[in-house]
Amino acid sequence: MSGGAGAGDGSGGSASVRLDARAAACLIGAITSCLLLRVPLILNAPSHLDSDLAVDGLTLIDALRGHWRWHYPGTPFSGSLAVLLSLPQAMAWGATPWTLVSGGAVAHILLLVGAFGLAWSAFGRGPALWSLIPLTFASTGMIWLSGRITGGHLLVAGWSAWAWVLWIGFVRGRESKSRSLALGVWCGLGLYIDSMFLMTLVGLVVGTAAALLRAGAGPEGQRSRPGTPALALLVAGFLLGASPRWIGAWLDPHDPYHEQFAGSLDPPVLMQHARILLLECLPRLVAGHRLPGFEADPDPARLGEGGPLWTGDAARKAVGWIAYPTTAMAIGLALAASWALASASLRHRDAASRSMAAGLIAASLAIAGAFLINRNIFNADNYRYLVLWLVPWALGSGLVLDRLASRPRAGRLLAASFAVAYAALFTSDAASWYRHLGWLGDGLLPVRRRVDDPALRWLEDHPDVRAIFGGYWDVYRLSFLRGGSVRGVPFSMFPDRFPEWSAAMPGGRPSILVARRTPEGQQFVKSALRDGAKVLHRDGRVTILDWPATGSGGARSAR
Repeated sequence: MSGGAGAGDGSGGSASVRLDARAAACLIGAITSCLLLRVPLILNAPSHLDSDLAVDGLTLIDALRGHWRWHYPGTPFSGSLAVLLSLPQAMAWGATPWTLVSGGAVAHILLLVGAFGLAWSAFGRGPALWSLIPLTFASTGMIWLSGRITGGHLLVAGWSAWAWVLWIGFVRGRESKSRSLALGVWCGLGLYIDSMFLMTLVGLVVGTAAALLRAGAGPEGQRSRPGTPALALLVAGFLLGASPRWIGAWLDPHDPYHEQFAGSLDPPVLMQHARILLLECLPRLVAGHRLPGFEADPDPARLGEGGPLWTGDAARKAVGWIAYPTTAMAIGLALAASWALASASLRHRDAASRSMAAGLIAASLAIAGAFLINRNIFNADNYRYLVLWLVPWALGSGLVLDRLASRPRAGRLLAASFAVAYAALFTSDAASWYRHLGWLGDGLLPVRRRVDDPALRWLEDHPDVRAIFGGYWDVYRLSFLRGGSVRGVPFSMFPDRFPEWSAAMPGGRPSILVARRTPEGQQFVKSALRDGAKVLHRDGRVTILDWPATGSGGARSAR
């Protein structure tokens, strides 16, 4: 990589988006590295599959069978286009945990290439090439997000990067009817895909306003002014692209997460959320470790069981000394990237690039504000709500490293040395993390960790069982692992993602109860035994009972 002359301060603003051979080789190498880095994650998909991810898999199974949903079950704020990330693989090899999780790697590639293309369009060749570093040699936090389809939100991050690519051409006066309509449709589909795209829309509006305000300030200002017909087509395209969201919510309004976006302005809550943001979520996103203890998630002891994977603090300690330099490098680069992007929003020579940088900053501030006031912020797992920060982080990092490489004397050597150290340390950290999870063996070869779940084994030995009743973290995971042949109904205190399943059952629930050794699980076991339920299987981890539903409404809650 080499810094383009003056690319960091403005000359790259009108650079051609056509790749030369060396840049194309760097991009292909980055894509290849990203895919190789995720092989252990994909190979061990069954062991980190939880019920949230399993619902994505059940939606994938429906799509293979010709039933396309408007949105993911029980989440009208999450459109179903993410199914396409895994659908080609599933068509070739079936809807398995491996083909499902591979879609997350596709989403990360979409983000990587989108951020690269945006940096190239806005700032030129040098910053674009350097921007590949933080997304290619990703933190374990980013790697983990690419193992979740909707829960990782990487698709909306990639979609946002490409929205900015379309936008920057639009405001440079190259708009046409087709370009304006395409940008509008793309943005509308972004809102349909994920409600988090609203933060990108905030940035796009601010960027467009900045471009309009700068119009008339000179030749570049005039070139950055979108015309009124172009804006009208953009709005029409947006309404068209977002229409599946509204149609889906009308046809299937079921939303068990009705307070998902509830807010709170209580000062103690805001302070607690600020602590989680700065010490847990941001470090986990960019560095893969939480502060102040440098823990690395998830807990290996929870893999392969019915339950969330982010519990168990004692088992989540950092796996080596590498955690310290990687965290320092990532947070330092994030701070420098923020400064570089802010500088570009004020002093970059190209008006469209300045407006874009201002829009990205506005979107970043909106993300921070939404995080702070969201009432449903509890722990480091909520770092997924910051995923849109990866776009400005990559661009700002490209500006920082390109500016360093453009310095006389040892600048290029220093930038290259930083990039090599960053790549080596983060790759080593990922390898240590994989070993900690049991997914990497000697010689850096991926290992498939065996999943030993007595509930799954019992279901495999009883193929006649077609429905189960249990905790949320069990029923959908087991349903997907059984290829969708078993329908799951969760306890009443959990969200019911497929209410049509229970509605078709006598008493509103199945007779087969699967209960882990959790407080709610044991409560249902006691209630079932009082009702005369028959014990089908019991060990130290799970109890399975035959508990026929009684009464007109059935017992979905323990008495």
